[in-house]
Amino acid sequence: MIALRPFRAWRPVADKAHLVASRSYVSYTEEQLAEKLQGNPFTFLHVIHPPGLSPTCPRDERFRAVRTAFDRFRGEEENMQRDERPCFHLYEQRARGIASFGLIAGVSVADYHAGRIKAHEQTLAAREDLFAEYLDTIGINAEPVLLATPGDDWAALIAPVATTRPEYDYTTTDRVRHRLWPIDDPALHKALLAAFARIPALYIADGHHRMASSARLAARRGARDEHPAAWCLACIVPRSQLHILNFDRTVAGLNGMDEAAFLRALGRTGRLRPTNGPEAAPGVVAVRTAGGWHALELPPPPPTYGPAQRLDPARLGELVLAPLLHVHNPRTDPAVDFVPGTHGTDELERRVANGLAAAAFHLHPVGFDELMAVADAGATMPPKSTWIEPKLRSGLVVYPLDPDR
Repeated sequence: MIALRPFRAWRPVADKAHLVASRSYVSYTEEQLAEKLQGNPFTFLHVIHPPGLSPTCPRDERFRAVRTAFDRFRGEEENMQRDERPCFHLYEQRARGIASFGLIAGVSVADYHAGRIKAHEQTLAAREDLFAEYLDTIGINAEPVLLATPGDDWAALIAPVATTRPEYDYTTTDRVRHRLWPIDDPALHKALLAAFARIPALYIADGHHRMASSARLAARRGARDEHPAAWCLACIVPRSQLHILNFDRTVAGLNGMDEAAFLRALGRTGRLRPTNGPEAAPGVVAVRTAGGWHALELPPPPPTYGPAQRLDPARLGELVLAPLLHVHNPRTDPAVDFVPGTHGTDELERRVANGLAAAAFHLHPVGFDELMAVADAGATMPPKSTWIEPKLRSGLVVYPLDPDR
């Protein structure tokens, strides 16, 4: 039921691959971005952030500058090469003991409209329109959407490819190893297309706005069938290769309570017990205050609750953050900060010990089955519920949206 498209990608020339591909543009601070642009003449950030533009220049002018920058980057600067034949690409990433592999391909916006590519986050129409306009102008898609399959069977088809010599094999300065294999074998293409035709749905792990914007672009252009704009650049991983980590929370204050009063209030919410360290489990939140760690066992959710309401991040908001700390919108409340699970609980202890937070909440990771249940129900995950690995790179595999690019 899922359609895939191999394509002739633009990719970095082999000796510059480790310098070209970059993290998502929005993941850099202004200082980091300036350092990267100054120190690396080959980074794809020079395409995404063309030099010489005024911060107040109109967005259509900025978008045209990105298109010109990419044409120069792949042309006279000779930093990119084009696949001779349509390819899928096997991509592998290893970082901090976490390994993931997936298939880079085009996925159909028709499958997205039909509900076969499922979302668990709401998107903003204004952001969809903005990014669709951006894609329409620059004519390329350089950052894949991360999708996951509910099963792993198809991965056996590409496993033998990983035993061969990769086109790229390098480690970036953030200690992440990247390997990439172009796959141009027609027989393997046919087998992959047949395998995905038996998969009922894909699940968006990261990139909801990019997927929705690609669908808007297709509608904007009237693109259908085999037109490049009717497809979206994606990296598809089997569920075993999608690593869902927790997203913890810290709060700056205790809503006027001292620590003892806060702990008494927590004890009225659920069973609270002191622990020697962080003990998080499904339905159990580890709470760190200046006095040490506690485990808060949340009461079972009512049977009428849907899959999103049952998640521990939602229950923490409902039972603790909102009624006790008056945090009703964690996404926008400046008193709340989110800490990716990759930082570990030592970061929570550091913040509390240094007075940077009054309390910290360590959550058990959301499971893939829970994510699927939310998406299948058409519901929305609570904000910052998951930290997803792998984190994909921009500019490693570039998908042309125009037939002549």
